Amino acid sequence: MAQPVQSAGGTISVSTTERGLPVALRLDPAELKKPPAQLAGEIMALCRLSAARAQVARRRELIEKGYGTSVIDPLQLATEQDLARAEDEVLGAEDEPPATWGRTV
Repeated sequence: MAQPVQSAGGTISVSTTERGLPVALRLDPAELKKPPAQLAGEIMALCRLSAARAQVARRRELIEKGYGTSVIDPLQLATEQDLARAEDEVLGAEDEPPATWGRTV
């Protein structure tokens, strides 16, 4: 099983299978004060990120072992681009400055 994936604030932690099914979930009690739909969305995004990381690791492993695209592609594993999108969804794009940096003048 892969390492747990945490929210940016570390208040939600999720471990999933390679396909994104959650097998462990840790919530800080403060998270339970959020609207259910918002909390569910954050948990699902973390599940997608966890799955993407595991799938990219599997893809790399198969490539290192010499397997070709005819074997890897049918497995429908996440790509590096899929992983980047999932990380942006959870952690935010790195090239975006924090909202506190900008101000209206």
